[in-house]
Amino acid sequence: MDIIKPKAIIFDFDGTLVDSESVYTKSLIVTANKMNVLKDIDFESMTGMQTNDISKILKKEGHYIPDNFFYETEKHFYKLLGSNLNLFEGVIETLERFKDLDIVIASNSNIEYVQKYSDIKGISKYIKGYSCHNETLKAKPEPDLFLNAFEMLKKRNKDITKDDVVIFEDSLAGIDGAKKTGIKIVAITNSYKREVLLEHGADIVVDKISEAINYLNI
Repeated sequence: MDIIKPKAIIFDFDGTLVDSESVYTKSLIVTANKMNVLKDIDFESMTGMQTNDISKILKKEGHYIPDNFFYETEKHFYKLLGSNLNLFEGVIETLERFKDLDIVIASNSNIEYVQKYSDIKGISKYIKGYSCHNETLKAKPEPDLFLNAFEMLKKRNKDITKDDVVIFEDSLAGIDGAKKTGIKIVAITNSYKREVLLEHGADIVVDKISEAINYLNI
């Protein structure tokens, strides 16, 4: 692929900038074992999915889900975050390289969580806006979060086009949503193998976020 010269970047948060998806998957498994349910479920295959989507899949497959299963999972998740949430290797280096570009985060998580941990991990100074799942913005794999992020970028630069933007993602749900926008996608193998990410439509696949610099003219 030709070298891309972006004017703006849209980053996914969980699984792309911070290694939280492994923490959530661990919380699902711990909760399932603790409650003695859903023990044969491959929760790792659901990486990047929103909780409601995981619940729908499990119900569709006929699995019994206790009413408080996801509540207990969330409790365990937030308990683990304080000591287990880390930035992926190369994130700060990459954000420094992109510091003159407009950067927006598009996340399935709620905005309070994303802003809080962006502050805690020292990356909020690079971020110009947050497009997060809520009552009006559908979660990935729908394109809403990315399209809203693009509108944020247009407010900062009215001349920007989708060809000027790159989306960074790690999950299949994220790539599926990003593909619907027509914006180029850099996928990182934090959650899935290179072949799978390419099959889903990623334009560029890297093993570490910092390797994306080799494909971008910054």
